[in-house]
Formats: sequence, structure tokens, C-alpha cells
Amino acid sequence: MDEQLRAQLEAWHEQDEHQKIVDAILKLSPEERGYEEIGQLARAYNNLKEPEKAIALLLSVEEQGREDFRWHYRIGYSYYYLDRDEQAAAEFDRAVELNPDDADSWFFVVLASRALGNRERFELAKERVRALDPAMFEQEFPPDREESYCPEQYTREMFDAVEAHIQQYFGSYPLVFHEKVSPDIHVDICLIEPTPERDYYTLVTLGMGAHRMNVPDELRDRGLDRAELLICLPARWNVRGQSEKWYWPLRWLKVLARLPGNQDTWLGWGHTVPKGSPFSYNTNLSSVILTEPALFDAGSAVCHLPDGDTVNFYQVVPIYQNELECKLHRGAETLLRLFGQDAYVVDIDRPSVCRNWKLEPEDEPLEPRVEPVVPHWEGPAGCLATRRITRDKLPVGYFYREAPVEGAPDSGWRFLEGSEDEAYMSDPANTEVCHLDTICASDPEIAPLLTSPQGAAYFRGEDGHFYYEEPMED
Repeated sequence: MDEQLRAQLEAWHEQDEHQKIVDAILKLSPEERGYEEIGQLARAYNNLKEPEKAIALLLSVEEQGREDFRWHYRIGYSYYYLDRDEQAAAEFDRAVELNPDDADSWFFVVLASRALGNRERFELAKERVRALDPAMFEQEFPPDREESYCPEQYTREMFDAVEAHIQQYFGSYPLVFHEKVSPDIHVDICLIEPTPERDYYTLVTLGMGAHRMNVPDELRDRGLDRAELLICLPARWNVRGQSEKWYWPLRWLKVLARLPGNQDTWLGWGHTVPKGSPFSYNTNLSSVILTEPALFDAGSAVCHLPDGDTVNFYQVVPIYQNELECKLHRGAETLLRLFGQDAYVVDIDRPSVCRNWKLEPEDEPLEPRVEPVVPHWEGPAGCLATRRITRDKLPVGYFYREAPVEGAPDSGWRFLEGSEDEAYMSDPANTEVCHLDTICASDPEIAPLLTSPQGAAYFRGEDGHFYYEEPMED
């Protein structure tokens, strides 16, 4: 590669100008694109969150890359962000075998090992990061934040029991949507394919029950403090789709799984959780109710753990606003009696079972609503936050709103701890997508400010409160 081009590509990489790298390399003729150019192009596609393109490029030069740790690191990176964790782990292992002194590769061995539940490999890799790059280790594994890297998890015996229960009652799962970052509990989602007997997908959480929920004192002896969730989607559903019209059921499984820990509460049969607006532009479903697994054998509702404890399985059923109002005023039993079997498989166009129900003046709510942290939010609720907030659990120190990412469920809000420098922010791996509820759960003072328009920014004052940052004059 021409030295001037190499220097320019590295400069663009440091400046997070990855599209410029793509444009420059694609301008080269096929004959001019050698092994190094293809590697640089694949790295840029990875940083642009297009790992499929990176994989195709890297596989085209696989023979040349067999003994190059960078090739294994880059394709491992692609696999990791496509949830292909076993392949990613194998590639990162090969990368550190070829170059045992590369701290970045060891760091991804840490992440891949955690995703696969390989505690021994996780600890070994973490110690290698400590030895090779103390500054990285201090940043990624601060001693007073160790719990953020060791989320609540089932013991091996508990995990095996829950996994066996899922396979026995719901079906075997060839695919698991592994969670990359687990600041509190590690929640994977098991995907069970449609069968002739069950013409629908079943998605089941695996990990929520590691956390004991804060059930009321009068219910503590009933074994209701551990739970897992499931949702049923029609066979035509694009379960791997990334647009919000396909992804919202997976998102809400994770939102619900974390709600008890975030709000120090509990979820159980008959509980409802409203979103405040429709789940997607193509449906008016806007809340959920938890029921027993209505389409499965009776034994599916409770998993018995080896220590005598239990994990309860609840089905998540999306409902309309008038169905929510009916349930809140007349009770869960009244609403569920109106449901037919078809209501338990998500149908974004199903008629409401309460379309003729009216709220009467004498109707009083039977129970308080379980509200999200950001009530009555309109529009997409995704945001970006640095890992110092999402993983290190440091408080938000500065946040601002910019134009949302086109085509993504993005609110435009960006959250920083406040000490992130340019080098830190230039690495896409230091920023993560999350839900506004997740951010506001740790600091409710943020929620009332989120209706501010694009261009608004707030900083935390010395008294701990947030203040509007006046825009600078041109």
C-alpha cells in the first residue's frame, strides 16, 4: 500500500471518519486492492456497523489471513456483533494465540467468554488485560465497579434446570440472542422455531430469574420472587429484523426483565406495563399484560430448581389502551376471559376485545399502574450513552439532543458521564444503544427534561442538579 494512503487511512480511523476510508478504497481498481487494503476496508465496515460486508471481504482473503492476528481479530469482531459468539470466541482465541501481547484481542476474549458463560476463560483473559494494559484495565474493570462486569447470574445447577425446563415445555432452541453488555443481570433470549404443532415462534428469556424481585411481604413465602418471560410471534415475523416494527418484542422482553431491578419492584401474573405510545408505527398495541403460558402445558408455568426454589414463567401479551383500562378497573380475570387463543400470539392488527367496553363514572382503578420511568413518552425511545454510564454505573454528567439517526428507533438524546475525552469518544465500542427508561431509572430528574427540542443540552451542577446549557454564539 502507498505510504501516503496508509497514513491517510490511519488518520481517518483515529478521527472516526470510517466512511471516508470506504470511499477511498472503493475508488481503487480491483487490481490495486491488495490484502492490506481489503483488511482496512473490512475494519471500516465493522466500525460502520456493517459486519456482514466485513465478513465477506475477510473471507475473500482467508488464506492470506490464517497467520495474521489482525485478520482473526477483525472477523471475530464481525461475528461478535452479529451474535455469533462461538465463532467470535474461536477467532479471538486464535488472535491471542498468534499475538499474546495484544490487549485489544484479550479484551474481546473477555467479552466473548462472558457471552458464552465461560467464567474460567473470562477471568484468565481479564488478568491478561491487566498485565498488558493497566490503563485499559483500570478503565474497563474499575475495582469499585466490579459488579458491573459480574452481573447476577444463575449458578450452573440453576441454569441447567431452567434450560431443561425451557426445552421440555417450550421446545429446543437452535439460536440464542446473546446479550453483549450486562450491567445488572445477564438476559439472553432463546428462539424456538415454529413447528407443525405450534405455528409460531416462541421467544423465552434466560437469566431474568437470577435476580430475586422485591415482592410484597405478604407474598414472600409463595415463591414469586424469580421469573422468566416469553412471547409468541407469528411464523411470518422477521425475528432477525433490526427495524423497530420487528424488533420491539425482543426489546420489551429485555425492558421487562430489567424493570424489577431498575425500579426495585416485582412482576407477576396479571401485571400490566404501559409503554405510553404504540410499540411501532404499524400497530396500536401499546401495553403488555403478564399471564400464565396459555398455549403450553400446565407444568410450563413453574420451574423447580435443585435447591427447592422456583422460577415462574409468564407470557407477555401486548394489549390496547382500552384493554389496559378495562383490566385496571375490572381486574385481570375480566380481561383475560375475553381473550381467545389467538390473542396469545402477537397479531398487530387483531381487534380489541374491549372495543365495546366503556369506562363508567363509578369505575375506580383496582390497582396502581406499573409506569415506565419515562411516562407518556411519544416517539422512539432509543438513545446513546457511553459505557461509563451503562457499564461502570457512573452518573450522567452531561446530555444533549441531536438529530436522531435516520431509520433507527432513536430519540436523538446522548448521555455522557462528563470525563470522556476525544480519544474515548472516537471509539464506537465506548458508546452503546439503550432505552431512555434505563438511563432515567438511575436519575429520575432527567425524565422531565427529555421533551426539550433538538439542540438542547444539560449539565450537572456542583449541587447535583441539572442546568440548561446556553448555546454558544456563532
